[in-house]
Amino acid sequence: MSWYVFALVDRPPARRQGRGLANALAVREVPGGYAVVERRADVLPAELGSLTTHDAVVARIAAAVPAILPVRFGTLLEQDEMDEALEEREEELAEAFDLVRGRVQFTWRARGAQGARGAQGARGAQGARGARGARGARGARGAQGAWGAQGAGDAGDARGGEEWSLNATGPRATSGVEYLRRAAAGAAPAPVFRAVRERMRPLVAVERYQAATASLPAALYHLVDREGVDRYMRTAGELTAASAALRVTGPFPPFAFTPELL
Repeated sequence: MSWYVFALVDRPPARRQGRGLANALAVREVPGGYAVVERRADVLPAELGSLTTHDAVVARIAAAVPAILPVRFGTLLEQDEMDEALEEREEELAEAFDLVRGRVQFTWRARGAQGARGAQGARGAQGARGARGARGARGARGAQGAWGAQGAGDAGDARGGEEWSLNATGPRATSGVEYLRRAAAGAAPAPVFRAVRERMRPLVAVERYQAATASLPAALYHLVDREGVDRYMRTAGELTAASAALRVTGPFPPFAFTPELL
């Protein structure tokens, strides 16, 4: 049987992480890090229950390691396929781990017409990448629900070919973001996010913007140091109370700040 991959981590969790979708989780060493995996013969359909379970497993792993790079739902590979995919990419992996280490993601979206207007600036390919067949199939990833919870529906998949811009701030922002900078398209965030950007700037390590698509409103992703989460959430509450056009979810593992590695 192959390995179903949930995430890449910078070090193995100190304790056993229990079950994945159905079987016990295992940790396999790969070039540049470790993969948290489950033995499976096939991939479950991309339905609400399996997406939610996948996300819950990723969140549990994230709480047990310093740095995590979530892998798309449905990634099924042999050990040699994982090794081949990551071979000679240790530097890129190290940059990605450095970027997300000790940090979590928050996602801002604009409601109704405010979010739809962001689509006017969108260009390029939209949505998730297609499946690679039974072994490398990638479906829609589970998404973000309310504070501290995850559910399938508010998709946080920001790794497609969409237009986005990156703004890095904070003490470690210049380390580990080069792979993101290379993909930046220079999109200007929708005006509805102006107050969010101004108020949150001191609390945000890295910011990423995704223009609206045909199926999703515009989104603003923030990578925040874990020790700053409480202050971030208090400020977010003030902003959403002042504007019915804004919605924020998180904290979550850094889905929107993970490069396509597998």
